[in-house]
Amino acid sequence: MRDKVVAGVDFSSSKENPNETWLVVGRLSNLGFEILEVKKTGSHVLSKDLDAHKTLSALGVDCPFSLPVAFLDFLASKKIKKGYQSWQEVVEELVFIPFEEFAALAKEFGKEPKRVTDTVGGATLNSPMKRVNPAMLHLTHHGMRTLASLDPKRYFILPFQDSIPFGCAVIEVQPKETLKYLGIADVSYIGKDKHDENEAEAHRDKLVQNLMKVKERKALTLKEIPALIIQKSFLHNFRHSDRAINALISCYTAAMYSAVPEHFDDPFSADSLEVLLEGWVYRAK
Repeated sequence: MRDKVVAGVDFSSSKENPNETWLVVGRLSNLGFEILEVKKTGSHVLSKDLDAHKTLSALGVDCPFSLPVAFLDFLASKKIKKGYQSWQEVVEELVFIPFEEFAALAKEFGKEPKRVTDTVGGATLNSPMKRVNPAMLHLTHHGMRTLASLDPKRYFILPFQDSIPFGCAVIEVQPKETLKYLGIADVSYIGKDKHDENEAEAHRDKLVQNLMKVKERKALTLKEIPALIIQKSFLHNFRHSDRAINALISCYTAAMYSAVPEHFDDPFSADSLEVLLEGWVYRAK
């Protein structure tokens, strides 16, 4: 297998602009998947940071790539359109809708439906329209607009767009789904206040150690999954930030997809054309 450079991104759900963003980059080789860079960046410079890696072949992003068809139909009616025929149409519309207007439309819509991918196979993911606990609306709006800013000559967004020779596949990932596949306990590693931050740091340390050891512990069942290699100099990033861990898992998921794409559910296995508008969470099976 030729070496591949793979990245993972996690956006904050806050409304701050620029948005706090974590980027993790690694190299996939016959030796495994080694982390090369861990960086707290901002949404305003993410494209520049990604472009610095000229041979990037896959990018996993932890945010919804699109919206439920029910809301898209509502949005089309508000914009006096017959309906959206492609994800490209949807995202081009969203680029010109400020978040305040988008939030008002979501409130008027009044529902929080899920996409096909959010419930397929018994999954229980949050709706991209969810407004509280957790708030997904801003994350969805911000994430989709960021995807629209990527260079179309270099990046192709799956499953909406065709692959590009020597291009970078961009996939929607969900860290909890990856942890479930790897058989790693989904412990809480998000510190909600200073009182429980020490406990959260301990959970983060344990989670990262489990990720690095999962290959040797499950050598038979996960024999084609690359071993995760993290140098000690990077570990403090994951100890102190749940966002950094989400970016790490997103990156590792993209590496798994690059190494063994056949281990991931086919977007069209759900037998639903809605996937072409709503998108797909790439989860290992």
